[in-house]
Amino acid sequence: MSIGLTFTGKIDSPRALLEGAQALARERDYALRAGEGGLKIVMCPLGGELGLQWRPEGDPAGPWLVRGGCRSTPAGAGLHRAAVELLDLLPIRALTVEDETGFYRHRDFQRMKEEHFYPWLRTLVDVCRQESGKGVSGMQLCWDLEQYAPRDIPDTVITPVGRFRLSELVELEAQGIEALAGRFFLWNGRTRDARFYRNRAINALWEDCCFAPSARSGEDAAGNAAILDDLERAARMDPSLPLPRSAYEEVCALAGRAPVLPDGPALAEEFSPGYRRDLVTYGVGALRLTLPGGCLQGWEPWQNGGGAHLWTDGKGPVWRVSAYRMREGTAQFTENLDALHGVEGRTLKGGALRWGWKEVFEDGERLYQAECEVIAGPDLYFITVTCAGPVELGPVAELIGKVSVVSSAAREETVRAQ
Repeated sequence: MSIGLTFTGKIDSPRALLEGAQALARERDYALRAGEGGLKIVMCPLGGELGLQWRPEGDPAGPWLVRGGCRSTPAGAGLHRAAVELLDLLPIRALTVEDETGFYRHRDFQRMKEEHFYPWLRTLVDVCRQESGKGVSGMQLCWDLEQYAPRDIPDTVITPVGRFRLSELVELEAQGIEALAGRFFLWNGRTRDARFYRNRAINALWEDCCFAPSARSGEDAAGNAAILDDLERAARMDPSLPLPRSAYEEVCALAGRAPVLPDGPALAEEFSPGYRRDLVTYGVGALRLTLPGGCLQGWEPWQNGGGAHLWTDGKGPVWRVSAYRMREGTAQFTENLDALHGVEGRTLKGGALRWGWKEVFEDGERLYQAECEVIAGPDLYFITVTCAGPVELGPVAELIGKVSVVSSAAREETVRAQ
């Protein structure tokens, strides 16, 4: 259901293409990621990148074959136009472009929006219209299934630019498709205008921001600063544009930065920005783990190879998850939990769980550690939660109570539904 383009062509060498891409990225303030077999020019969030891969046509001295593409939804028509402009300027010969919108050929931006992007958006609204008022749960539009799942609120829809009541998107469409597109698409205009910077900030507020002090981590500092910079730039470009002013002031306080937005309209939102203010659910294989959204996620490598998924907010419990798969048959609980305090278990739909706790000592400090094993078919997941004091074990027990598993068939069904 996505809109995009693909292309093929020839280049003299990967180095020549990389140098041309680097120059364009600097000129247009895009990010560039390169590897041995290709590169990506990142123009905006929500998958807003032009990807290119290359291989020798025969003689490694050249020429080389190149292919790639760009998926333009849900970012918007502005991204599609920007991707076509990059193809115009990159040093690619014998370029053949398959553009389902026809924009590469006719270059009529408004026509592209009206014939392709607006019908695409109307289709999403039709889905919301059909489900509105039914108390539907777990509805997501254009949401990346590889990341966390926000808390569900019945009869609402989760999108990268905010949570909406299903009826709200229908009402916005009734006001005019252009108004809805300006709110839903991150990049709906021809250029990176005020709405682009506002919507990029809104996406970051909803999807990425932990609403944690910038002093907590470099990730928080960079994210908070980018949100404030984008909103302040949007206000300079268009003082009449409604902005999420309460969230702006909150992030200013977290960043230790004085608010400088001039007086102007506030963006009307029923729900305060920030999925990560609440509990969110992460997927590790078949395991579903619900944790505070303010935790930073990472990977902890082990000296002997492998590692564990890690979540921490820097002051509370530290969660780690490692996964193992049986070569044959169904996984079984180990005997490691037998010596723990308060061991208990329960049956899950599609699996089972056991957990308990113990005291541990690290660098002479007494800590408390919950250990949990989860079985899902041939997979065994091992969860440890390290706490500074016994009082933290109660909230940990509540979160372990939310652990669930999904079957591979259910995961495939979810992907098809998206």
